[in-house]
Amino acid sequence: MNTAQQGLWLGHTLNENKALFNTAECIAFEGRVDSKQLVFAIEQAVKESECLYCHFVEGEDQTPYIHPAQCEVPITTHVLTSKIIDIDEEREEVKAWAQHDIALPLDLSHGLPCRFTILHGATNDYLYNCVHHIALDGFGTTLMFQRIAEIYTARIAEKVVSPNPFGAFDAVLDEDMKRVTSGTYAKAKNFWLETLETYPQPSSYSDKVAPITADFYRTSAGINATVWKSLTTICEANKLTWADVFLAVLCAHLKQQTGDNAIMLGMMVMNRLGSKSLTVPSMQMNIVPLVMTFDPQDDLISSAKKIAQHKKTMRRFQHYRYEDLRRDLHRIGGEQRLFGALVNIMPFDHPLHYGNLAAQTLNLSAGPVEDITIELHSKTEGLPSIDFDANPDVYSWEQLSTLQNGLLTLIAQWVTEPSLTVDSLLDRQHADARLSALIKGTDATQLPSIHGQVIERINEQALLYPNNVAIEQQTPAGLQQTTYQQLISLSQQAAWALKQQGVQRGDRVAVAMSRSVQQVIAQLAVMHCGAVYVPLDPEQPMERQQSIVKQANIQTLITEAEYQHALTPLAIPTMLLAGHLLSDGLHYEPMQYEPMQYKSMHCEPVLADDVAYVMFTSGSTGEPKGVEISHGALNHFSAAGATTYGITTEDRVLQFAPFNFDASIEEVFVTLTQGATLILRTDAMLESMPAFVDAIEQADITVLDLPTAFWNEWVVSLHAGVASIPTTLQHVIIGGEAVYPEQLAQWQTAVAQAIPVRTISLFNTYGPTESTVVATSCDLQAQSSYTTALPIGLPLPGVNALILDHANQPANIGELVLLGPTLAQGYIGLTHPAFTTMLIGEAPCRAYRTGDRVTFLDGQIVYLGRIDNEFKISGYRIQPGEVESHLLALNTVTEASVQGVVYPNGIRRLIAFIAVPENVELDVKDIKQQLSEHLPPAMIPTDYRFFNTLPKTTSNKVDRKALLASYDNVSTEVALATETEQRVSTIWQQILGVSGLHSQANFFELGGQSLQTIQIVNRLAAEFGVTVKVSDVFDHPVLSEFCQYLDVMQVQSEDEVEMVW
Repeated sequence: MNTAQQGLWLGHTLNENKALFNTAECIAFEGRVDSKQLVFAIEQAVKESECLYCHFVEGEDQTPYIHPAQCEVPITTHVLTSKIIDIDEEREEVKAWAQHDIALPLDLSHGLPCRFTILHGATNDYLYNCVHHIALDGFGTTLMFQRIAEIYTARIAEKVVSPNPFGAFDAVLDEDMKRVTSGTYAKAKNFWLETLETYPQPSSYSDKVAPITADFYRTSAGINATVWKSLTTICEANKLTWADVFLAVLCAHLKQQTGDNAIMLGMMVMNRLGSKSLTVPSMQMNIVPLVMTFDPQDDLISSAKKIAQHKKTMRRFQHYRYEDLRRDLHRIGGEQRLFGALVNIMPFDHPLHYGNLAAQTLNLSAGPVEDITIELHSKTEGLPSIDFDANPDVYSWEQLSTLQNGLLTLIAQWVTEPSLTVDSLLDRQHADARLSALIKGTDATQLPSIHGQVIERINEQALLYPNNVAIEQQTPAGLQQTTYQQLISLSQQAAWALKQQGVQRGDRVAVAMSRSVQQVIAQLAVMHCGAVYVPLDPEQPMERQQSIVKQANIQTLITEAEYQHALTPLAIPTMLLAGHLLSDGLHYEPMQYEPMQYKSMHCEPVLADDVAYVMFTSGSTGEPKGVEISHGALNHFSAAGATTYGITTEDRVLQFAPFNFDASIEEVFVTLTQGATLILRTDAMLESMPAFVDAIEQADITVLDLPTAFWNEWVVSLHAGVASIPTTLQHVIIGGEAVYPEQLAQWQTAVAQAIPVRTISLFNTYGPTESTVVATSCDLQAQSSYTTALPIGLPLPGVNALILDHANQPANIGELVLLGPTLAQGYIGLTHPAFTTMLIGEAPCRAYRTGDRVTFLDGQIVYLGRIDNEFKISGYRIQPGEVESHLLALNTVTEASVQGVVYPNGIRRLIAFIAVPENVELDVKDIKQQLSEHLPPAMIPTDYRFFNTLPKTTSNKVDRKALLASYDNVSTEVALATETEQRVSTIWQQILGVSGLHSQANFFELGGQSLQTIQIVNRLAAEFGVTVKVSDVFDHPVLSEFCQYLDVMQVQSEDEVEMVW
């Protein structure tokens, strides 16, 4: 056997389905044949072919070989049942009969590798042939049918049959041997390994992988005559073959479906040109990689020329067997595969005449299908046709039909406009589909004051309601209230002072302050003078703050005395204290302050595209990214958010978020532009969940804007009966993490019990910083909790969304892409592919690719997870790459992988997997200390696993799945001194994401942060039935000491007549 046959013999012997490699074709005659002469012709042609008239057997040493046969050629007849003279119907019956026959195995060892049947229809006859692929490939089958036609024609004409035209199979075997001994085969191997080094994955129309099968779906269609004429004209003008042009379009079609610029598909080649096998009916065909890399400027001609050049280059190496290449590339076993889509271009055709009978070929099966095979049949007469054969376990009938129609449409469009670049061609293809698939928010024309600045709208509230309270804060000195008139006067006074310090329109001004009225005044003052507000967290590591200052080119910083010394290393030229911004150095006393005595200053005029603020988020490169939000985006969002939530002048809204989080933008501007009252949160509110609820009730707060993680803790307290729902509450806005059905059900029950006469809106919001805080919203209060995933709703008014696959086509499940007036301008000093321009119908529109995977279900967008490995903890968007870069900077760390884990109860952990040399031990406490110098607490992993080398995938990438599996399977139980320690340790481990705690474990050294402290005390209160405060954890951070304190509290609680809370 030759090398091609040996590969098929191995596949045949290893596979249980012995009919897997059967192929079949049928000759449809236009009339009746002379059956006797046809049988004679078949028998002679078969006996003349060494690879047909033989047995395929194994020797005693299990070496396969071909043994000449001495038996009859299996030829049968069959009468079709259809008596209606309808050619199409009759041929469908032929195909159905053939499908049954193809599934019957051929006995290679004792019988011939082929069989024939003459089928008799109502007026026409058919010659059916089933042959095992080990004997013949497509070209070999053509040689066989040509010889049958030649013999039949001579016999009918009563002429002498010409001598056997077939070459000797031994010559083919000799060529195989010479390729190996001469080193040609080894050179071919090296060529392919070098060529495929940058093409790691096979291209396919589907993400599914399934075993190879003999059963397949098929759709067939012809190429339009006008299209074919245009195509051939292009070929003639540019010295290209029609195959080059077709392959270029096919690669573009795969790019369209996959979104990949680098395409690798399998191309079947005859492997006969310049070979003795050109006249030998045998199995010689091979499958070689067709590789194509599209550049943005590539048009049809340049793409086809790339294909032609690749074919020319690889022609000398196409004899290297794909079975060997698959082994060389370790693409054997499991879901490994060498190719996805295959293309088989057949530039040869079977005879069109048998004697005086015209004939057509019915292509029934070219062999088994692993993924999808596209067959282009070029005929001697008539137009080419295309067959799509697909694995039913990978594609549906609908998908197959859509793919074929899409390819034909693409061919027609590109040959009509060959100068179109491939990107323009594909974008135009999807533009109309994207327009139809837009998920729209409500009509933005209904929004109030969507033009201008938010500052102007706040000014309007001050004119309408000068004495209404704008901001309220509980301080040690008592309740402080600032009216709208006072707020505007003070912010204008501060803006005037900033201008005196040289601040100009467009300058970026940093604000680093604690939560206070002064912070809000500074924020408004920056915008009043047309500058850009950049919030800083003075508690964050100095290195991170320096990175922000450098990127944003900060020249002016507004802070307060408490942070003045700590922020000096930032070396900002102008550092101003907020209190000194008031003219004449007046101390800030809002309750005693009278309207300004000097001329009122109006807002510095700005354009809608001017930047209003910059918010920094985690970056994958190790540096935070500065997101620039324009005045137009901020103004539109403020109006859209207020309309969505129903905020009015009567509302009292809690300001909860840190000011370096974009949620604070929502709290401040949605509230103040509506004339509502902003209540600044105090630290005392977070001492415990009962304390939080009491504070809300006492402050008459009607609207809460909370991180989902905090809301989850509230639900835990509600379910445990240790907290309640304030009667003043009307709306709760949550966001930042997924909401789980169990928590929603518990919340809905608690609301119904606490306030039976009305409901409380629960807005589940979604929005990356790049879309100005919130992009979509859904009121979950009336939503059924009996579902696996809760929706994030629909876009805000004026905002649009699309769900696209990686090729920018609308999809049922895909990436969420946002469009509309709230999109950010981009990142400071960075061009990022997430911000793009996309053709929607005829209009080019700015779009932001969120990286979030969603679906559209029951009229709502449902969040499914991240496409990349970005993770959210405590409201922080964490790019693991940023954390990994700092881990790799540590001495002796050779590899690092950081991953987020979410448990069913909503608890989130950040885990670090670290590789260090053998005999090297790293102290986790020391690692955390070093990371804390560069990263905020939320970005520091809480648990660590050490390896000598991290596990890798077959493509030599870190195997993240294997790392998580190893983490889940590790048992780290440690015996503790008391039952209380064991119970508390379980809660600490669950919240902090650590394991193996000992009695001297320190909560803060383990990575405890503010939200986790709240989670800890909340879970402990539910577990032990006593009130635990945040300050208790600060006072007793060591596990054993905290447990002793907790034991004392429990004894005291039992002695009391009633509970404290």
